[in-house]
Amino acid sequence: MELKPLIDVKNLHFSYKTHKILSGVDLKLYKGEVVSLLGPNGCGKSTLIKLILKLLYGSGDILINDKTITNHSHRDIASYIAYIPQYNNTPFNYSVMEMVLMGRISKLGFFALASANDYEVANKALQKIGIWHLKDKAFGQLSGGQKQMVLLARSIAQEVNIFIMDEPVAGLDYGNQIRLLELINELSAQGYTFLKTTHYPDHALLISSRVVVINGGKIIADGAPHKVITKEMIQDVYSINADIITHDSHKRCVPIFQKTI
Repeated sequence: MELKPLIDVKNLHFSYKTHKILSGVDLKLYKGEVVSLLGPNGCGKSTLIKLILKLLYGSGDILINDKTITNHSHRDIASYIAYIPQYNNTPFNYSVMEMVLMGRISKLGFFALASANDYEVANKALQKIGIWHLKDKAFGQLSGGQKQMVLLARSIAQEVNIFIMDEPVAGLDYGNQIRLLELINELSAQGYTFLKTTHYPDHALLISSRVVVINGGKIIADGAPHKVITKEMIQDVYSINADIITHDSHKRCVPIFQKTI
């Protein structure tokens, strides 16, 4: 029996006035996948995410759990999908626990008080991510890596299985980048589904089950990471030379450049 996609994007088009961003995009997302969207700046990766979240409106169709997005309210979408943005700066200095409890809004409404059950869900989410010890800390005083962990915990407290992440490692130091990728990998093994944008072919090779390459507003490749990320693709999309090597059974993308002495 054929698996049904959790998200099914069909013939999606989008333009800003006369500037076409996406042209005829088709994309399916299945349970437990980690799908990385690769492509140069301005190719339409973030726009695609905003269309799926109904933050922008295009032509074509997007189905979430077999239901067209036009029949989904934003609260409906939040009951299926958690969005983790590239940056998160809050105007108020909420505690980590308060930030995680915000994941319960789609269940409670904006002005409802959190119940004992909501606190239990939030505590379990913090424990799952391994940051329960930060629960009383001020969110604004955390490092970039810690903030991303809090946003992941908030998404888990939202009790959804689809996470959409826009450049999740942006601004993180190298150690926190790898720790976040390891956490995404662990959560996908537990059945969570990820759609994320990235500028790093190496990161896509490390943890993705599929890689989708967007260029010129169209999907030009969609498949297993080792088949999609090739030196020919890197040259075509980014106009640089690179080798794809194997180290300890893992593929790596190594850029080639002439060092000036």
